[in-house]
Amino acid sequence: MKKIQLLVTLALLVLASACTKSEDEHIYTLYSTNYPTDSGRSGIATFDLVTSEQAGVICQEAAVMYAEDFQKRKKINNWDESTKARYWCEKGRFKK
Repeated sequence: MKKIQLLVTLALLVLASACTKSEDEHIYTLYSTNYPTDSGRSGIATFDLVTSEQAGVICQEAAVMYAEDFQKRKKINNWDESTKARYWCEKGRFKK
């Protein structure tokens, strides 16, 4: 009886794990380095749309817009060349 309970419990854990992974397959997260040092990693936004392709495309577009905005602010504020920030997307939910 204990073997059956153990097997059922393990089967449920495996199923739960599989379901969680497939639910997150369409999610992308936008990250940036920590301004002004271009180091570290900070989450900016999570894109949770209907398909992975849509989320990935929109995340990449947002990364480009953030980078362009940073360059504009850098020029307007006369920040020196050592002031940097990077933006990128990764598949999945936010990870530290």
